[in-house]
Amino acid sequence: MKTGKVAEFVTDFLVREGVKTVYGIPGGQPLTILDAIYDRDDIDFVATRHENGAAHAADAVGRISGIPGVCLATTGPGATNLITGVGGAFQDSSPVIVITANNNRKDMLHDDAQNADHKALFESLVKWSVLISHPEHVESLLNEAFNVALSGNPGPVHVDFTRDVLSEVISWDEHLKPHRSTNRILGDPDSLNQFKEALLKAERPVFWVGNGARISGAGEEILQVAEKLSIPIITTFNGITAVDMSHKQVYGPLSRSGSMLGAEILAEADTLFAIGNSLNGPSTGRWTMKLPEKIYQMDIDPSMLGRHYPNTVGVWGDVKVCFTYLLEQLASDSASSSQMEWLEHCNNKYEAWHEEYVKPFHNNVATPVYPQTVVQAIADVADDDAIFSVDAGNPGIWTHIMPLKKEQSYMKPVGFGNMAFSIPAAIAAKLEQPERQVVCLVGDGGLGMSLGELETAKRTNANIIVVCMNDRAYGNIKQEQIRDFGPSKRHIGVDFVDWDFAAVSKALNGDGERVSNVEDLKAAFARAKKANNLYLIDVQIDPDVSVWTKPF
Repeated sequence: MKTGKVAEFVTDFLVREGVKTVYGIPGGQPLTILDAIYDRDDIDFVATRHENGAAHAADAVGRISGIPGVCLATTGPGATNLITGVGGAFQDSSPVIVITANNNRKDMLHDDAQNADHKALFESLVKWSVLISHPEHVESLLNEAFNVALSGNPGPVHVDFTRDVLSEVISWDEHLKPHRSTNRILGDPDSLNQFKEALLKAERPVFWVGNGARISGAGEEILQVAEKLSIPIITTFNGITAVDMSHKQVYGPLSRSGSMLGAEILAEADTLFAIGNSLNGPSTGRWTMKLPEKIYQMDIDPSMLGRHYPNTVGVWGDVKVCFTYLLEQLASDSASSSQMEWLEHCNNKYEAWHEEYVKPFHNNVATPVYPQTVVQAIADVADDDAIFSVDAGNPGIWTHIMPLKKEQSYMKPVGFGNMAFSIPAAIAAKLEQPERQVVCLVGDGGLGMSLGELETAKRTNANIIVVCMNDRAYGNIKQEQIRDFGPSKRHIGVDFVDWDFAAVSKALNGDGERVSNVEDLKAAFARAKKANNLYLIDVQIDPDVSVWTKPF
């Protein structure tokens, strides 16, 4: 048995669960936890420049590792500053443990400094929120917190400690192992057989692969079924890299701002197989997208099955396990002639679409640079296993046409659309997997909201490459205003003065440069790869190329 303060037990517990870094901002109430971390070499504390950055960093850890990221904040404003990033993790099913430290038990909700009801603040944006105010509850509730964060559809859990309980002394077995279940759910055989028969009978099937397939790690199994039955694949935003995006049967992401190609394939299909895809508002254009009448949906969360489309036939289960089962059942089957003709039709549509909407912008020499040119150029020069951390808004939309490679990773805030995600997320990705190149794609709007985190990157030696797509505006909202309020370009509250972001990086002893054409962009990226330093490339993009005019 080991004896120590509750804060020491909490630190022991996090290490046991595989947590390597806690992100946050120091404050009076959680100081006992920070002091417990101080003496250890198996867990670190990284101070971000805003609690929102800490939540985004923890979200990124959950996305790329599957181990819950951990963020920490003090009471009141510390806790409220976490909420936006936590909401992003909740909407995108990223496992996170949110730790807040409240006032002493006797002072809580009693007009003390920074008084706030943390449980009430977080409850709508986490899977579970719990207050720990007695030492005998700590171990069981932390076990429950990790269990809830990782089970079923993963997501954030909020744990609020009273300040005084963190200092109380307890004893614990330091060799205890987690007791949460690691079993995967195989769907009901009758439902799976119905799913299988629909796969064989469909003449124009389509797989629409979502985040659940990525979390399950089912990409190879999905591709094997698709190859066997000549089924085209599209993904959701969060489903990007759930399957190999460079595979010849994968036609990119489809969502509210997705490609015309994906929308046409979906509209022409006779049967939709939604795989780990909740068919939510962002994916379906707020349920306005034309879908086939026959919908089969597979999801780990039974509450998602048929939630938005009542005619859905559902399969409850883990995608990887279910598709492994389907592969066994389909061993002697092959694609029908109509399915092969359908796939050839989709390939022809892809070639025509790519020729008209993508290829003309590859290495286009225009100045300032087309955003389509930027994302394709970055894809050309990035490492084959690079991690792309992408911000909300236009940068994320343009990356839909980025040709991602099999070993590359991609993350972006989709469901909550929370700007300022990409830089702290990129920092966490680099600290979590330092051997991989990490590229942050961010607009000048999102960069302005998270600029202080460049200091965090420099201080922690997180040598990320930041590509700022700079149009001197909140470009997405400006373009929407112009679309909706007339050709006279009426817009308000969206324009910025010109400022040199590369100079900011240099002021921190990082590196950076400003470019305005594709040749200089590629040359700058080559220098960034060799720099072994924080490197910010400020790319001047054409502000008149609008994502609201169906550019692809």
